[in-house]
Amino acid sequence: MLPTYLLDASPRARARRPWRSAASAAGIALGVALLIATVAGIGDALGWIEDRPLHPRPVAPTTTVPQNPAIASALASVLAAHSEAGEFVGARVTLRDADGSVTEVTDGSSTIGADAKAVSLDEPWNIGSATKTFVAVVALQLADEGLIDLDRGIEGWMPSLRDADRITPRMLLQHTSGLGEYIDQPIVQADKQRPWTPTELVAVAERAGRVGEPGGQHHYSNTNYIVLGELIAAASGKTWDEQVRARITGPLGMDHTDVIGRRGTAVGHRLVDGQFVDSTTSAHPSVGGAAGALASTGSDLIRFAEALAKGKLLSASTTKAMESFVAAEDLSRFGVDHSYGLGIERHATSALSLVGHMGTGEAQSAYFGFDRVHGRAVAVTTNTAIPGPAAMIAMESLLAVSAGPL
Repeated sequence: MLPTYLLDASPRARARRPWRSAASAAGIALGVALLIATVAGIGDALGWIEDRPLHPRPVAPTTTVPQNPAIASALASVLAAHSEAGEFVGARVTLRDADGSVTEVTDGSSTIGADAKAVSLDEPWNIGSATKTFVAVVALQLADEGLIDLDRGIEGWMPSLRDADRITPRMLLQHTSGLGEYIDQPIVQADKQRPWTPTELVAVAERAGRVGEPGGQHHYSNTNYIVLGELIAAASGKTWDEQVRARITGPLGMDHTDVIGRRGTAVGHRLVDGQFVDSTTSAHPSVGGAAGALASTGSDLIRFAEALAKGKLLSASTTKAMESFVAAEDLSRFGVDHSYGLGIERHATSALSLVGHMGTGEAQSAYFGFDRVHGRAVAVTTNTAIPGPAAMIAMESLLAVSAGPL
């Protein structure tokens, strides 16, 4: 995964918003409490660390798009709880209900400082590793078109990569290739602001060493998707991001989704020594590349999630292949079945099964997913690079709107 940053656990100096009613509050509180306990365990497993900021941060007014006022109230309460815990500078949650209505709520501010403004719903924020699902869809479409064989070695496209004849696109998509990681290597971390080529990043990962044999167990590595980006370009004649625009964001009308910086560069943050700092330019987009360089909004991610859930982007057989999950990080001791498909992950508990992807970049973070049982989709974006809270907010939001009549 991309680097883990410290969690800020200080309370916010304002009153928490009330729940819609005492009756629904009890049901939601129970469900959310159970989920928080579960996901908090996940946080421990991923190495999240709590830290208290040294200074309070300014707060801008919350804004909502209240297509459904009751849902907006529930979502605002979920965001408020995480805001009080100091998990972000600004955040947005977007939920599409089964009836097609979309509700969006924001919390916090767009920047730190006395002149901080309210969060904008239309400002693209980096979605980190959620980029991988877009790249996976492109690769799977190319496979449907016969341009990529998911189960053939990639030596024809990557002849210099060791064991390329044994590494297949399916393995890259599912992180079972055995390729190691580049993002946490000192040479990259010390020089993140310059442009990096995919060849350079793969070379760094190779020098760091493999994590297994091709076709072995799932081991999450950004390198897999850097290689996939190169494979897409070689097979199709267009770069991975050109293909994303042509095949996904353009047809779906995702007007706020593109590579970081192409539609403006939003301010982003991270925690350093207990304080939020501006990390907008801390890394060049090429460091994420096909593994994490897209920026988007909640409403755009909802469109993408809905298209995936309804089979608008892939054939039925390819959708089934995409959702052929293998065991990922073992979270069973927390009551969570965590598994990974072809560019998409599933978190299932006794109360909820959510299919989507989490992402954390150098300055922002995101999660999108869909719940087929209840016909809902959710997207959470934050302007703060902290892995975990976005997925927690997404799951708690779905539980909140499912807990009682709205």
